[in-house]
Formats: sequence, C-alpha cells, structure tokens
Amino acid sequence: MKRDSSSLRRSSTQSGQAFLIIVVLICFFLLAVLGLVTDYSQVWAHRQMAQGAADAACQAGAVDLFLKDTDPTASTDFPGLDFSWIGSTFDCSTNPNSAPCKYASFNGYSGSNVSISFPASLPGVTGIPAGFPSVASPYIKVTVTDPVTTYFTRIASSIKTVNVKASASCGLNPVITPVPLVVLHRTASPSFQVNGSASVTILGGPPRSIQVDSSSSTAVSVGTVDLHLAGPGGSGADFAVFGGPAAKPAGVNVGTSGNWIPGANPFGDPFAAVAAPTAPATNGTATPVPFGVNGCPDPTGCVEFSPGNYTGCSNGSIAPGAKGCLNLPFGGSRPRFSAGGTNWQANHAYAKGALIQPSTPTCAGSSNSGNFVYVATTAGTSAGACPASFSQVRCTRQADGTCTLGTTTDVGVIWQNVGVDATSPGTAIFDPGLYYVDSQGLSFAGGSTARISTATGDGSKGVLFYFSTSGSVSITSSSGGSGACTSVPYPYNSGSPNNCVVQYQIDGTLSPAATGYVPSQLLRCPSGSVTPSQVPSTIPGNVLLGPCGGTLGIGATGQYGAPDGNRGFLFFQSRSNAANGGSCTAGFGGNCAILGGGGTFVFSGFIYFHDGNGATCGTNTSCLTLAGGSGGNSFTIGNIVVDRLSLTGSSGVNMVLNPTATFSVLRPILLQ
Repeated sequence: MKRDSSSLRRSSTQSGQAFLIIVVLICFFLLAVLGLVTDYSQVWAHRQMAQGAADAACQAGAVDLFLKDTDPTASTDFPGLDFSWIGSTFDCSTNPNSAPCKYASFNGYSGSNVSISFPASLPGVTGIPAGFPSVASPYIKVTVTDPVTTYFTRIASSIKTVNVKASASCGLNPVITPVPLVVLHRTASPSFQVNGSASVTILGGPPRSIQVDSSSSTAVSVGTVDLHLAGPGGSGADFAVFGGPAAKPAGVNVGTSGNWIPGANPFGDPFAAVAAPTAPATNGTATPVPFGVNGCPDPTGCVEFSPGNYTGCSNGSIAPGAKGCLNLPFGGSRPRFSAGGTNWQANHAYAKGALIQPSTPTCAGSSNSGNFVYVATTAGTSAGACPASFSQVRCTRQADGTCTLGTTTDVGVIWQNVGVDATSPGTAIFDPGLYYVDSQGLSFAGGSTARISTATGDGSKGVLFYFSTSGSVSITSSSGGSGACTSVPYPYNSGSPNNCVVQYQIDGTLSPAATGYVPSQLLRCPSGSVTPSQVPSTIPGNVLLGPCGGTLGIGATGQYGAPDGNRGFLFFQSRSNAANGGSCTAGFGGNCAILGGGGTFVFSGFIYFHDGNGATCGTNTSCLTLAGGSGGNSFTIGNIVVDRLSLTGSSGVNMVLNPTATFSVLRPILLQ
C-alpha cells in the first residue's frame, strides 16, 4: 500500500521541529551550565580574596593583641598605636582606623562587611597554659562578607547575589623556640649598648643570636658585636631588632649565615611561664673553712655558704654557722666571723665532715696552740672531756684529694688537722642549692673571689640566686682579679704566697701538686653539652654555675635546670622588683645588676633580670651591665634575658649561647 506523500511531508516537518527544540534546549542547558560555572568561578575567586583579606586583617590585629597583652603599659609605650578597639565586637564601619580594618581595607574590604570579635576560646585550640601571665583578649576573629552579583544564575533562579563569607581566627599561642640573647624593654633608647672598646663575641647557639624588643629607632647602640662564629653551624647568626637602626652598624659582624633584621616582631619573655622559687624553710649559713676543704681555692681560707633563706641576713660580726649576708670580702661593713670555727663539745654526736676549732674555755689553750681547724673523718660521739692535745701537724693533701697525717682520736671521732682559716675571708664557695636573697643582694667587691663548692648540697651541682626584693647582684671593683697561685707550699697556711687563688679546673679534676690538689666542680653537667672549646682549661677568677637540668636541678622536679640537661637558672630577679644592686657608673645610669668586675669569670646558666619598661634602671626596669676582664677570658655560657643590657670595660665578653634549650613563648599566630 502506498503512503500518502503529504503525511510523509508532515512527519518530516515535525521531526525537524523536534530536533530544533532539542538543540535549543541543549544550548539553553549548556548556556545555563556555562553561566553557573562563570558565576561560581567568580564566587570562588571572591571567596579566595575575602579569605586573604580576613587572614591579613586577623594577623595584623593579633600583633596588636600581642603588644597590648604582653606589655601592661603598651598604650604609653606605643603612643602611635591605638589599642582602644581591642575587647568588644564591632564592624569596620564604626572603627575603620583599627589595625584589622586597615588591613582589610588594603585588600578591598571595609565598612559593615568586615566584623571583628574577641572569643574567649576557639574550638579545637588549646588555651594558654597555666603559668603565663593572664591575657585579657587572647583571640581575635575577623569575618569578611562579600556580596557577589550573579549574572547567569538569575536566568534559572531568583538569586541575584551570593554572600560569600570568609573568617580567620588568630591569637596568642605558646610556641616552643630556642632562646637567643633577649633584651625585653619595649621602648628604651638604647636598650642594647656596647660602650667604647668593649666587645661581645657570641659562639654557637640558635640561628638568631640576639633579639632586641625595643621599638626605638636607636634601640641598638653598639661598637663591636661579633657573630661570625655564632649559630648552629658556627658560621653566623641573625641580629634582630623591633626598632632600629635600619642599617646594620659597622661593628656588627653576622658572618656568612646571619642577617641584620630590623622591624622584627618582639620576642617576648621566654621564661614568663617559669614560676618564681618559694622561700626555703631553712636559713642559709656561713662557715669559715680552710684551704682545700670542699674546693676552697684560697690559701688563707674561705667562707662556705650553704643554700637557704637569706632574708634578714647579718652584715655584722657573726658566729660560724650563722646567717651572714652574701657580701664579699668579709670585714668592715660586711660580715666577719667572731671566731675561726665552732668550739669542741663534750659528748656530742658529730657527723663526718663536721669542722671544729678547739679553744678555751671548753678546751685548754695548750690543747690547740696553733688555733687549727679540724674535720671529723668519721662520724661518732666525742669524749666527756676535751683531748689533752690536738695534733698540731697540718695534714698533707694527696693526689686523690684526701689528706694524710695530723689526726687526733677523740673516743668515737677521729679529727684531722686541716689548717687555719680567716675570720675575714675574701673568697667564698657556695654549696649547691637555692639561695633566696632579699634586699642585701649578692655583692663581690675588690679582692674577692667566688666559686661553687664541691660539697653535695642539694645534689644539683650548681646554684640559683633568687633576688626576691630590690637587692640584686653586684660583682665589681676587680672581683675575681686575684692572681693564680703557681705554688702553695706546705703547710699551706704559711702566709706565702699572698693574694692568689688556685685556678678553677673546668674538667673537675684536682689542681696540680704544687697547688695542693684542690678539687673543682665540673663545668659540664652529667647529661649536658660538651664544654665549648673556646673556654680555657683553667680560670683564675670567679666561677658560678647554675643547677644541672633534669631531676638534678633545684626544685621538686628540677624545674630550674635547663630542659636539655645543661645548666639552668643562675640569676633570677623577682619580676616585681627591679634590680637595685649598685650604681651603674657606665651605661644606663641609675641602679642595676653588674656582672664582671676587673677579673676573669665564667657564669654558666640562665641570667634572668626582667621587670618592665620603666624610664630608669631600678624603677620598673631591670638592667644588666657586663664588664670583661683584662685577660679576655670572660664567659657567659647559657642564655641572657634582661630588660636592658650594657657591655663596658676594655676587654671582651664571650657568650656561648645554648643551642638546644627551648622554652615556650607567646606568639601572635593565625590559628583557624
């Protein structure tokens, strides 16, 4: 049967029309998809821009939070900055000149489209640990809203704009970081100063050797600062300053690996979370000891201090074992002993190592005609009556550190003659432990020498001097300047040589036979770093060592030792009482802590003097002056954190920074 040709024509026309409709629909669909892709590509691009603006605004605001929350006098210290916006929620239509709003504006966002809030916490973010000073506004959140107009999406939808939101949360967060030499004062000019012919050489340590937090354009005023052997690789390290000068001073050598970095963000106090020590329950004591006993390096004898509470100590005449102040040399307006030792007692239980000086009325004068001091070589109980005669032969020191000859038997106790001591000694040895010091401070004047004793003490192998009030440390006027003894003839107390001390042996060995085999406390801690090669094997001057790290350190858990096993806090000034240890005749003026004197020295451990940003030293500001001796063998080993620092003298101070000791510092950080 034949089909109707007209029907065929109609079918063909209808097929063509359907095809056209399908093509139109496909085109419309593709156009809609292309429109959506175009619109949402634009939305995505705006989302990225908004996020960048939120991040920048957040970080700028966090820096101001850091300045305000870590500096109680920030409004005074930084008069050019406005901190009034911190604390209450607002948008940038009401506070356009705030730091986050300025940075949002730089990135194209302003007005009510930028909101700022200050949450007390952030989800998933651990808060600031206990121990840090309280922070009023620890976090800031910036939210940017960007209404993006759509052009193609509206063809298929009623949506004409898409509100793109981006947020960023920042705040103060503890960060573990190595500690350089840190100068904390926020505005001082200068806060770090090297005067005249003085110089400082830094050896080893972290990639940043020096950080100066002052915003002053003249925060640094230095002559010679040599960092070319600093840093982890010993090839240089950074010198960073919040303020300036902008150009590296001519006398600063940062080596091949270091940089001069002006405009660096403040470092802050790395020891802020370290709690101050509490006052010990027992008092400290001062006892006269003869040459060689517990490391006494002075042929005329020493004063041996024990750790404890020195609040209310005496600067007058004291009996052996009393609480004499830590002021040397003894005599004059400083402490002095009323006798060379405690007298013998009948029927008394003596511990091994106890010292006596038998004298009238307990013992007849003839029983100890030479006024010698005796040590108990065994523990026991003395007789009911004083021995008729104590040996007048001074014991002879041996190569193993022991003594032979000069013994007296006293029923249960054997006494050994260890020589004579001075009632006004110029040399001090400090037993390991905590020295809690008040307004009398720690003072070493001319003719004095200080060392760590070889006694066990608290087992920390070092000392912590905590200055609880305005008293601080003053080591001046040629302290540590006594010559090194080349020989100390037997019987050691013959009066020759004069004005010398046996040199300190950094390896803890005994001194040579010619100088009586005197022991020294080892410079290196049991689990500490190798002693720097630049430190000479012997030192004739002052040697003070902080406690060793780990459980050996001072405190119930050794919290005052370095966390890496090296020596920890040697000097720790109360944060609420600025240093007031003596007049700074060069440098900043006013009152401050002074370390050095005219002799050589080794101070190993953390030196920490921090109070605030006061206008003068001793008034809400702790200042430290370091002065090298003429020999050039003056070393600080560890870390220094202080409000203001000045180096004086005609010679250099070598600083060996600890490269591995790390502490938590608060940093303004983008958190979310």
